[in-house]
Amino acid sequence: MIHELLRLLICAVLDANSKTRFAIRPNAQAECSFSERIIYRLMKEDNPHHLSTLIPHHSTSANSLPRVLLFDIDGTLIRAARRPEYRGLIHGMLTDIFGTCGRIAEVDFAGRTDLSIYREALECEGITMQVIRERLPLIEKRMVEILHSLSETGTVFYLCRGVRELLDAIQNEAEKFLPSLLTGNVESLAEAKLRHVDIWHYFKGRGAFGSDDENRDHLPAIAAERLSEHSGLAIAPEQFIIIGDTPRDIACARHFGAKVLAVATGVHSVEQLSACAPDAVLKDLNDTEQVLNLLNEI
Repeated sequence: MIHELLRLLICAVLDANSKTRFAIRPNAQAECSFSERIIYRLMKEDNPHHLSTLIPHHSTSANSLPRVLLFDIDGTLIRAARRPEYRGLIHGMLTDIFGTCGRIAEVDFAGRTDLSIYREALECEGITMQVIRERLPLIEKRMVEILHSLSETGTVFYLCRGVRELLDAIQNEAEKFLPSLLTGNVESLAEAKLRHVDIWHYFKGRGAFGSDDENRDHLPAIAAERLSEHSGLAIAPEQFIIIGDTPRDIACARHFGAKVLAVATGVHSVEQLSACAPDAVLKDLNDTEQVLNLLNEI
């Protein structure tokens, strides 16, 4: 009986407050009204194990919260200016750390996490994922050193067309969009790459990276958990838009339940990406107004 009365009470409070679009979470009480905090404490004292059934989870919407934009990096935001040289140094790094680079020259990097790339390259030499993870801090350190070394002699990566203009526009619409990252790069390398092209400062919160999980399909949930914790709100999957250049970006969005904007600025064409049924597909991000309109519509 007490549970039903509390449910009716909290529904009345939430319905009376049209601005409340989120479930009350323990770490977000500062965002709630006084009456909502009282209800939360009463419910917690009555039976903390039933909070999830007593609190109605109002889904977020584009009108109440910013859409979370999860950008891929390679092929979406940046392209390599010296790919053969860069790849050659990666081969040398793996050889230094593992005694072999395995079949790294045969591995397709597009849309892959770094962990999955290293596994495919090295498992033929009997090197397990456990060993790769143990040496991951050294890999990250060496990869960042490679980038810094190359950058002393010229450009290593360059921005894809329209990226800076789009990020400027998104920054000017902070009430609509929260830009973050979902990339196969290990975290420290992702930061180093984006600092190299001077766009790291545009991204808010902490998304998900190739050092978090080998399987790219698992990355959106990791990003969602971090960004929900960062904001104090339970953000629904449909509030996320993944922006990427490969079928794997589309697949991971579908796996999580997010929207997806595909861009043909990597190795896949508009036709190839369209065949994977994204919510929208563009040849590039050059038309800022068009991109913003799509992000508002999907």
